Amino acid sequence: MKEIKKFFKDKKILITGHTGFKGGWLTQMLLNWGAKISGIALRPNTKPNLFEALKLKEKIKNYFWDIRDFKNISKIIKREKPEIIFHLAAQPLVRESYNNPLYTFETNIIGTANVLESIRDLKSVKAVIIVTTDKVYENKNIDHSFKESDKLGGTDPYSSSKAASEIIVNSYIKSFF
Repeated sequence: MKEIKKFFKDKKILITGHTGFKGGWLTQMLLNWGAKISGIALRPNTKPNLFEALKLKEKIKNYFWDIRDFKNISKIIKREKPEIIFHLAAQPLVRESYNNPLYTFETNIIGTANVLESIRDLKSVKAVIIVTTDKVYENKNIDHSFKESDKLGGTDPYSSSKAASEIIVNSYIKSFF
């Protein structure tokens, strides 16, 4: 654990989706280890929420912005010059993806592409962690754990949007990084 704390101490880290449940905990954990955090996310949409409970607004540099807005996301990332990016911003609900599939596709696919395109020529970024889901894999209803070599799939809008974002990540890795 000491090595992890030492690694993150004073690192400039940008977290997309920092107002969500996982993003909030990640933000707090990295703050505890001495990282310098900035975040891009929508404002929390529930009361209560972890972001406000942890008082993260006072502890980090916040940008309440939509991940689908390339121009402003790119400006923020270039201004902050992070060393590490954790990309968690997403429309994460399967049921909501049926109600609003276009929003789900735009957020999960275009949002991921926006982050990757924003850092394509940014020298400060040394690592990007794209947080996704096991829903990216084709589900054959077989009782086994998924492996990263399993075939991508997704029959609902959420799952297919996350599988598509995996393909985009792979494309950026092979084409630009």
